[in-house]
Amino acid sequence: MKKLYLLLVRLVDWFLRRRPTHFKIAYFMSFTGNAKFIKQLTSHFGTDAVLLVYEPAVKAEVQRLKSAGVVRHTLEFRKFQITSFVRGIRAARVALFDNYYPELSAIAKLKEQFFIQIWHANGAIKAFGWEDPSTYHRSVADQQRFQQVYNSFDEIVVGSAKMAEVFEQSWKVSSAKLAQIGYPRSDQYFNEAWVQKARAKVFQDYPQFKKQRVLLYAPTYRKDVTFELPKDWSHLLVPEDAVLVVRLHPHLSELEQQLVANSPDRVVTVDHHVTTQELLCVADTLITDYSSIAFDFSLLDNANAVIFFTYDLAQFEQTVGIQASFKQMFFDELVENVAELNVALQSRHSSKNSLQKINQQWNELNDGHAGARLIQQIEGILTNA
Repeated sequence: MKKLYLLLVRLVDWFLRRRPTHFKIAYFMSFTGNAKFIKQLTSHFGTDAVLLVYEPAVKAEVQRLKSAGVVRHTLEFRKFQITSFVRGIRAARVALFDNYYPELSAIAKLKEQFFIQIWHANGAIKAFGWEDPSTYHRSVADQQRFQQVYNSFDEIVVGSAKMAEVFEQSWKVSSAKLAQIGYPRSDQYFNEAWVQKARAKVFQDYPQFKKQRVLLYAPTYRKDVTFELPKDWSHLLVPEDAVLVVRLHPHLSELEQQLVANSPDRVVTVDHHVTTQELLCVADTLITDYSSIAFDFSLLDNANAVIFFTYDLAQFEQTVGIQASFKQMFFDELVENVAELNVALQSRHSSKNSLQKINQQWNELNDGHAGARLIQQIEGILTNA
């Protein structure tokens, strides 16, 4: 099926290869949370210069951007809807991608085109690419296709030398392709107006959070892996001065409700019109496992502690894999069961220690101006092409 699909992509690309470009930039969007940078793009280049090619999962976010006048031109790309993807590629000189797109292995990039990977995470705890254990169980043809996608990017934007190192190892790309200019998605956490607006939004809908210590539990999304809480979850003890907000991936919203229904007191959910990024702005403590959300949280002044609740570490290492450097750095601070989690919550486990480690290694280049620097680079690419 994959071979046939990619063959069709190649054929459609051949037919559309010489279509005139109508836009300067095509932004391929599969994740929310980068609205500030998208607004910067359209403000700088103009709304008629930017095309937003998006997946159905982020349609609501795209509609908000359109309603606010941030974007004007959009194109929905559904899986196996080949023409839409190729049209997006052929529509612009510079293409930005926030994810891995297998279709790129079948695209013949034109000489004047420039592909930039901006990714969807500020750092990496989970393994991916060649560091993912499952990669070595795939066929040689699959592995070659993966590398073709990795090689298709002219530039990969990162916010630290550490993340550059991860991409070099995980995607086997040259260090010359790594643009260490800061991570645009992190800019909003330096924007005091945005942070205050986010807090006001949460407190308006949930005024009780003003008087409570907000603990945010946001585990990573486990693609093709069932998410199950530990058997001792019922023994969780949420401190009396706190409330624990559970935020799972949007694909798991039904499970989120079931989880809370079977949880002890002071465990709640929050409507998904409040984004995870907004919840970070009111959280005192973040509980996560292998999610890059920890790297974002550490940038906020309200961040007091991060707890890595890795009760399924052995299984996760075998099925998905984690970065060896992460395990080495935080091994003594990993929480393996609910009894240890209770102690960590009562003692505000790790204080600023883990947060400082994260910022030193993963946020060294993030200062609130990464988006502006990337736009400067794009301007140079368009001018010199």
